[in-house]
Formats: sequence, structure tokens, C-alpha cells
Amino acid sequence: MFCVIQEVEVKTVPAGEPKGFVVDETKITWDGEGYTKYSYHYASERFERPIRKSYRISVHESYRENGKVKKKQTVICTVGYYDIVDWGGWIGDFITGGLKAKADILGLTEDALYELIYGKWQPIVDRVLAEFQQTEEHKRKEENRRILNEHNQRVDAFREKYGVDGEYYSRCYDVFGKLRNPEYLKKIKADFKARKEYERRSREQYRSYYENFRSNYGGYSGGSYCGTAASNYNEADKAMLKKFYRTLSKAFHPDSNPDKDTSEEMKMLNRLKSDWGV
Repeated sequence: MFCVIQEVEVKTVPAGEPKGFVVDETKITWDGEGYTKYSYHYASERFERPIRKSYRISVHESYRENGKVKKKQTVICTVGYYDIVDWGGWIGDFITGGLKAKADILGLTEDALYELIYGKWQPIVDRVLAEFQQTEEHKRKEENRRILNEHNQRVDAFREKYGVDGEYYSRCYDVFGKLRNPEYLKKIKADFKARKEYERRSREQYRSYYENFRSNYGGYSGGSYCGTAASNYNEADKAMLKKFYRTLSKAFHPDSNPDKDTSEEMKMLNRLKSDWGV
């Protein structure tokens, strides 16, 4: 039993790598706000692919029947030259029913069939990939990949810096990192600064209130104060305390502080809520 790989001509080949990206400008109105989104798509112009080859992989075996030697051929699959370029050398995706189905027909294990085929197939894969790496299409493919990787890194950094969804990046920059809308970026920065200032004031208010709370009640024991604190407040007091709680919980909730740990503040706030009886 042995593997045979035949090179055959094909009439058509898959489309080549796009020759770059095109920036799209889309006008959007959302919740009364208008803005431009700078998305992208691959360029319609693609590389021409001149090689029209494919590889027909089959397994041949000889056997005796009625004293005569006979030969049997089992076709495994056919893989195109550019299928190797686009998907690598794994043949499993091109086998109808999968590698195991062919192995069962031949009375082999998958590992045995794999070794039988790849002894001849791998050198072809290596040669095709080495040839393609010398082409202009390969250079463009690597450049396209670099552009997308760097774009994704910039989006992640933008999201982390300003605490907003990555969608807001595309309202300011295009896929190449070019600033398209400086005014909208100023708005994002101003919103971020205002949000941080609000959080700072809220923290100061919380600390001031907590310090006053401790100075007034810190000397009380759990039995003399904490267990009966709620009964010390009338309805007007509780209404005011509810406002404090809502303001402070909004300021220190984890969703409002994606860049820092506010768990201790929330623990204290929840203890105060219990003590206040609100």
C-alpha cells in the first residue's frame, strides 16, 4: 500500500489577496446625536493568481485474487495549489467524510493513513508555501495582517484609556490610525474628564461623610449603636440617607469604575445602608 500524488491542471483558482483596505464614512444618528463612523472593507482589487494546479491524492494497493495480482486505487481528495496557500497543508477539510472514513475503507487507523500520505504530501506543502512567500501577494497579505493587528491594538488601548466601548474609536479614527474627527475626540476627552471629576467629588463627599459619621458614632459599640441605628432616624432622615446611598453607590459601583477596585468602598456603603435601615 502506497500513496500517489498526481499534479493536475484546473480551470479556476480562488480569488487572490485584496490589495489593501478602503475606509467607509457612514453618517449615523443615534438617540438624537449625529456622528460619522469610519469603518473599512477590503479593496475590490485582488491579486491575480497564475498557478492553476491541484494535487490528487490517492492510495494504491495490490492484492491477489484467483492467483492474479490486482490493483486497487482509493482516492483520498484533491487539494488546490492555493488551497495550500490559504488553508495550510491539512487535507482533512478536503476529504469527503473525513480522514477516518477513508481510513476505515482502507482498513487503517487514522494515524497510519496520515503517516502514509504525509510522507509525500508534506514536501509538496513546504515547497508551495516557500514559493508563495516570494510573491508580492504574500507581502500584501502580511501587510494587511499587520494593519489589522495594529488597528485592534489601538482600539483596545483607546477603550482602556477612556473607559468607552471600542465603537467610539471608529468615530474618531480610521483603520490606519489616522484621526478623522478631532472634534469628536475632544468630546470623548471632555466627557472622560467630567466623569473622572464627578467620581473624585463623589469620593471626597463620601470620605467627608464617613469621617463625620465616625467622629459622631465611632465610639459606640455594636450593641449600643450598630444594632439600633436604624431606629434613630425618622422618615425625613431616611429619605435623605436614601439619596446619599444612591449617589454613593453610583459613584463607587464597579460598572462606573472599570479601571480600579472599589470593592472596599462598596462593602462599607452596604454596611452603612444596613445601619441606616434604608
